[in-house]
Amino acid sequence: MRAEERVVINDNIEATVQSGVIPISINCDDPKLGGMVRAALNAHGAFSVRNGSSVKLNIGRTALTAAVACDNPRFNFQETIEGRDEEDLALKVADAAIVGLGRVWQLKPMFAGTKIAFVSTFSGHSEIYTTNLIYSRIRRITDFKNTSISPHWSADAGKIYFVSSMRTGFPEIFTTKGTGDLQKVITDVRGALGGATCGPDGRIAFASSNKGSMDIYVAGGAGEGPRRVIATADVDADPSWSPDGSKIVLTSGPLGRPGIYISSASGGPLSRLSTGYGYCTEPRWNPKDPSQIIFTFQSGRLGLAVADIAKGEIVAVPTTSPLNLSHASWCADGRHVVATQATKTTSFLVIVDTKSGKTTRLTDAKMGNCSEPDCWVSKN
Repeated sequence: MRAEERVVINDNIEATVQSGVIPISINCDDPKLGGMVRAALNAHGAFSVRNGSSVKLNIGRTALTAAVACDNPRFNFQETIEGRDEEDLALKVADAAIVGLGRVWQLKPMFAGTKIAFVSTFSGHSEIYTTNLIYSRIRRITDFKNTSISPHWSADAGKIYFVSSMRTGFPEIFTTKGTGDLQKVITDVRGALGGATCGPDGRIAFASSNKGSMDIYVAGGAGEGPRRVIATADVDADPSWSPDGSKIVLTSGPLGRPGIYISSASGGPLSRLSTGYGYCTEPRWNPKDPSQIIFTFQSGRLGLAVADIAKGEIVAVPTTSPLNLSHASWCADGRHVVATQATKTTSFLVIVDTKSGKTTRLTDAKMGNCSEPDCWVSKN
C-alpha cells in the first residue's frame, strides 16, 4: 500500500458543503466497475475522489445489478441499480451517487443520459465517432476517407447529421445510423453549408450561402421544405434550438466581430444578447434550463461563458488553463459541458463544470485530434 493510501482525511462536512465539493472514497467489490465509477465521479465538479474520506460510497455488484449506498449521516442513501450492460451499469451507478450524495445541492443525473458525437482524425481523415462520458466505448460512424464534420444528434438519438463533401466536392448534409447507412438530407447545394442542429420536434436548422449570404434555414428532419428564416447582411451561423423549439440562438455579425442573437424559429427580428465581449460565437441553448446559453468568446484566448437570460447575467466559466476552450455542448445535468480544448498543434475533448471550471480530459492521444463535440441528452 502506498503512503498516500494510508492517509485518513478528517473531513469537515459543513465546510465541505460550503465549498461545493464533497471528498468521497469508493469501495467496490468489482475493480472494473469501481474504476469506471471513479472515473465518472472524478470528472464531476462537485466531487473529489480520494482515499480515506469519511464519505464512503459502497458498491456491491451481482451480475448487472449493483447496490449503491453511503452510511455517512450527512450524505446517507441507498439504491439498487440495474444496467443493460457493464457500461450502462457504471453510468447509472455514477448517476445514483451524484443524486444521492448531492441532495443538498439538488444535483442531477449526468452520465447515463448523455451521448457524445465528435470528429476525430484517428484514421488520417476527419471522421465521425461516438462515445460516452467515461470514454469506455467508442464507435466509428463514418468511413468515407474524406472530411466529415459538424456532427449533430437527431432528437431521438437514432441518427447523426453531419457535413461532408465526399459525394460532389461541395459540402452537403447527410444522416447516418452507422457506417454504410447514408441518407441525403441537404444535397446538390453550391456554397458554404453549416451543420444541421435538430430541434425537439425533429426539424433541423442549418446555415447556407445558397442565396449569396450565409443565412439560417429550417427544414424537416429529412431535409424537406427548407425555408430561409433568418437573413441579414452579415454572416448568420451556428443555430441552436431552445428547449421548447420556439426560438433559435445563433451567431451573426461581420467577419471578425460576431455576436450572439436570439430569434423566433419561424423568423422575424433578431434580439442581440449583450455579452460584454467583442467576439462571440458557437452558442448552445441549455436543454435542461431554458434561461441559460453557453457560448465561445475571444479575449486573448478562446474561453466559455454562460448567459443567464432570466437574470441578465454573463458569467465566464472559470479556468486556470492557458489552453483554448471552445465548441461546448451541454450534458444531461445542465451543469457540465463537453468542449474542445486545444494547443497550437493538438485538440481533444474535455468535460467542463461550468460552475467551478473543473476540466477533465476525455479523449486520449490515440484518437488523434478530436473536436466538435455534440451531446444528445435524455429528456428525463
